Parts: sequence; C-alpha cells; structure tokens
Amino acid sequence: MQNYNEQNRIQYFADILILIGLLLISAIVFSLLGALISSALFHIPLSDILNLLGNTSDASNIGFLKFYNAFATFGAWVVSAFLFTKVRSYKVNSLWKFQMPKVRFIWALLPVLFISAVVVSAYLLNLNERLPIPVSVRSFFNSANSAKMLENMLQMNTNLDLFVNIICIALFPALFEEIFFRGTLQPLFSGFFKNHHVGIWLCSITFALVHLNIDQIMPMMFLALVLGYLFYYTKSIYTNILIHFLNNSLAIFAYYYQNNSGIAKQVVENKFAPNMLSFFLFLGIIVSIFIFIIQQHKLNHKHE
Repeated sequence: MQNYNEQNRIQYFADILILIGLLLISAIVFSLLGALISSALFHIPLSDILNLLGNTSDASNIGFLKFYNAFATFGAWVVSAFLFTKVRSYKVNSLWKFQMPKVRFIWALLPVLFISAVVVSAYLLNLNERLPIPVSVRSFFNSANSAKMLENMLQMNTNLDLFVNIICIALFPALFEEIFFRGTLQPLFSGFFKNHHVGIWLCSITFALVHLNIDQIMPMMFLALVLGYLFYYTKSIYTNILIHFLNNSLAIFAYYYQNNSGIAKQVVENKFAPNMLSFFLFLGIIVSIFIFIIQQHKLNHKHE
C-alpha cells in the first residue's frame, strides 16, 4: 500500500471527489434497495413507500422508518467508505483504525471526557439558541418534518422500544458516521491541506452541517472536534464510537425517563443550562485530558 502521507494534494483532492461520488451513488442505491426490502418486510405496497417517506411525521410508520433509515445510512456512510478503500486499494484498517488505543488509562478517562463534553455542549446549546440566525437560514436547515420524525422515533413505551432505539438511533449512527467522517473523510482533508488541525476542523464543520440542525450546530461542532482530535491522537476508532454512542444514548434515555426525572426532562426540553463557571471548569477538564492523551501519543510515536 502506498504511504498515505506521501500522496500529493492532487491525489487527495481526487480521493475526496471519488468518496463524494461513491457516497451519492451508495445513498441512491441503498435508498432504492431499502424501499424494496421494506416493502417485503413490512408488507407495504411499493407504491405507498414514497408517500410514507414523505410523511415521516406519522407515528404509525416508525417501525418501517427505523429500519429504512438504518439500512439507507449504512449504505451511504459505510458502503461508500468501504468501496473507496477498494477503488483506491487501501487496507480498510489503515484508515478506520479498528485497533485498541495505546493510551494509558484511556478507558477510565473516556467517561470523564464524555460527561465534561455533555456539560460544555449544554452550555453551547443555550448560547446557540441566542444567536440571531436569520429566519431564511433557520428554515433551510431545520426541517419540521425531520424533527417530528425524530420525536416519534424517540417515543418509547416498553423496554423493547428502548433496546431497539439504543441499537438503531445510538449504536448504528455512532458506528456508521465514525467510519465515514473520522475514519475516511478526516484523513483525506488532513492530507489535502497537509495539516491535521485543518483536516479535523473542516471535517467537523462538514459533520455539523450534514445534520441540518442550525439550532444545535455549535454543540454538534464541538462534539465533532472532540471526536476528531480523539481519533487522531488515540489512533483508534473504538474510542470515537464509544463517545458518539454515549452521546446518542443520552438523548434516548432522557426521552425514556423524562416523566420520572427532572434532569431528563430538562435535557429533552433543552433546558439543562450550566452556568459559565461550569462551562470553563469542564472545558478545562477536557483540555487536561487531551494534554495527557497528546503526551501519550508523543511517547508512543518515539517508540515506533
């Protein structure tokens, strides 16, 4: 395999275009396949599938939508990234880093990093809501239909509903999105600009914009930066998947327990508002953790 760092900028640019092309093709193909398979599994006439996808706010279609969304996003993010490695003859793990991190105490540090990121993100969310965003921009990014679909998907009445949501809404997106964004797109951006900081920031901006939620773009951007630097310095996608999974799971558990927990209800209603002191305290904890991780990264690099 050609050393990734030795490629010139033209090749990196070509790789980015190839990846985007494969993303578009995979998204279309798996959307169509998802419709065909869903029609058979859920006994829905194929002629009705398009109408159901256009009416995602209908709570009676949530089972179908969960399956379709998981199938389509798998095709878009994972299949496109996998095909890219085959087209460019790269070993999958050389990019995706399915390997254990070589950082001491990392598994003890990750829960602290996650909790700290939650507090900082909550502060940024409240700050985000006070931004003077033009109505035209807000309406472009925020789809009422998508918001209603997510709200319906998060409605749970039984433990089985909770389990299904943990898999479909927490685990799958964490796995699929980390493979595409941090495992594939971020190294390409870093290689093109010959600077891993620029690559991480550009990938984080892309990640935040793709989610099409301008009301949460600041906390989403922040989380993406945490994930980007975590992936770069730990050289392990497992750390990213765990943090991403915990973040997604938090919303699911908040919805599930909102009637029994005041804090959960605050999270659901976006009313969990840490003060500025808490923001800087937990931001300092995050910085301290990354200083330690970077030191471990440098030590490992010396020994290689």
